[in-house]
Amino acid sequence: MQTFDDVELAGALAAQPGWSRHVANAALERARKTGVDVIDVLEGVTPNDRELPYREMARLLGLQYFSDVRPFLVPLDARIDIDRFAGIRSARGEVEGREVLFLTPRFEHVKALARRIGDDPSLRDHLGIVSPATLETGVAAANSEVLTANAVQRLAHRYPLASAHLDLPLWVRVGFVSAVAAIVLISLLPGFFLQPFFLGVVSLTLAAPSFFRLWAAFTFGRNSPLVPQKLLGDDQLPIYTVLIPLRNEAHMVPQIAQAMRRLDYPTEKLDIKFVVESASPQTAGAVRAVLGDPRFSLIVVPRHKPYTKPKALNFALPLARGEHVVVFDAEDLPDPGQLRAAASLFAADATLQCLQGELVIANASRNWITRMFAAEYAGHFGVLLPAIGRAGFPVPLGGTSNHFRTQTLRDIGAWDAFNVTEDADLGIRMARLGLRVESLATATWEEAPESAGNWIRQRSRWIKGWMQTLIVHSARPRKLLAVLGWASLLAFYVFVGGMVLSLTVHGLFLMTTLARLAHEFVVLGAPQAWTVAGLGALLLGYCGAGAISAIGLDRIGRPDLYRTLLGIPLYWLLAWYAVILACGELITKPYHWSKTEHRGLGSTLPAGTAIRVPSGKILPQRTQTSR
Repeated sequence: MQTFDDVELAGALAAQPGWSRHVANAALERARKTGVDVIDVLEGVTPNDRELPYREMARLLGLQYFSDVRPFLVPLDARIDIDRFAGIRSARGEVEGREVLFLTPRFEHVKALARRIGDDPSLRDHLGIVSPATLETGVAAANSEVLTANAVQRLAHRYPLASAHLDLPLWVRVGFVSAVAAIVLISLLPGFFLQPFFLGVVSLTLAAPSFFRLWAAFTFGRNSPLVPQKLLGDDQLPIYTVLIPLRNEAHMVPQIAQAMRRLDYPTEKLDIKFVVESASPQTAGAVRAVLGDPRFSLIVVPRHKPYTKPKALNFALPLARGEHVVVFDAEDLPDPGQLRAAASLFAADATLQCLQGELVIANASRNWITRMFAAEYAGHFGVLLPAIGRAGFPVPLGGTSNHFRTQTLRDIGAWDAFNVTEDADLGIRMARLGLRVESLATATWEEAPESAGNWIRQRSRWIKGWMQTLIVHSARPRKLLAVLGWASLLAFYVFVGGMVLSLTVHGLFLMTTLARLAHEFVVLGAPQAWTVAGLGALLLGYCGAGAISAIGLDRIGRPDLYRTLLGIPLYWLLAWYAVILACGELITKPYHWSKTEHRGLGSTLPAGTAIRVPSGKILPQRTQTSR
């Protein structure tokens, strides 16, 4: 068999053996500078044909090339660690009655493989060449049952009774909703002898989250997101996995694909997986149309209950090749430097386990709902979460732009497949395990729901998930106190529990307080003390939300939305309706995932800002310090 030096082999694998040597030399130099395999570089030489190096490799070796191995692969040994599926380089199968080993050789192995075949030509009948993407697709299909079981049961195996599936029997769900309803109704019953006590409880419930927000606002200068002191070079960066869960979102694929291509990260070190439900064939088809890009791959998730985003993410996680992993939704447009910044922070501080990117609403100017949503997000992600993380309190993560160390995520059981606000649950679990979570000073543009119906469906799912998280983590209060301590325990109940209960009581409490106020002015000439106290609790709640939102809007350069904050009472009334729906679903269909519809951001991004928040407004920023 013909022998090659490295330059000749690189040229041959690029289908240019007789052409100028500068293409091969450039590929070898690129591989050296970035610390990747030469074949990883060659996958990008020919636009939209990542398979070329493997076809040429098969031709050079005299082996059969396979573009699809799903019909031939046999399941891997059930005893193998499922996380070893990531980056697998070979797998056994059967083709026309003969056993075949499907290989994706690295560059340095090709010449050695050629010598072995030269010494034993019979190997040609038992070896096949495939690309890593083809092999991964085949492995996922052949082992779908074990991957699905892992997706559903992984958390329960790691931490029994930490899953919403096991800790949310019907009687618990009914009891939770009944207790909340009782507190609200008793506090509203005129003349009830315990009414002052319950009014006090309701007022405290409304005021507690506001104190939390006001604390974040007053300490804002000390609690800004992390920014790396120094960015890693291309050769220092690790492989980074991006998981993009999709369901019935074929129209969103071109936008998210374009956003991924803009990332300032070496192409060869990006492992971008579109995770698509099998019940969404059009979405899978749209993803296949962009798979010529060597960064992209498609993971099809079999239809299996529960039909949730965290179940889909858990299915894909064992296939993640990256040292770090981040989740982006279909509508996300991340700052191009976000992954490099996160990798640099992780590399500089081994205690850092998770980074939450800031989410910024791009379509804020569409209507009143999107303006309110933008103000809410500006305060929540730009002010509140950095304060919580800096204080070391449990951080209820947002559902996207969460960056993790992959091994840590696997070790802690990944996402709860049955929790419909899986991000918040994961953040609380990380706090219970003593894992450090901080905010990252780069932004991801997101699309807010533009209709009341779409907003309510999304919000009711979030609230239902917060209820699930509250119940699951409160099931064993002594253990929760032992691992969190009093301060973090209080923060958990104020932020998660207080948010749920404050939204629950707000609607009726607002209406009855205003009715009492009007009645007492007319009949008595002046309001009674409890009415004034209730009105004060409402105003305190609005002030807390308004304070962090105003600061957040200033950070992202949107002071034009300040007037929108006057609509907070009405916005919370809309959320109260979402709470009612969430309570009903918690009892009747606790694991149902209400899908949020998105139209795409192509025409809604602020002119001149591309997908980057104006850097001058994400200040003050805090350089990383070890703790």
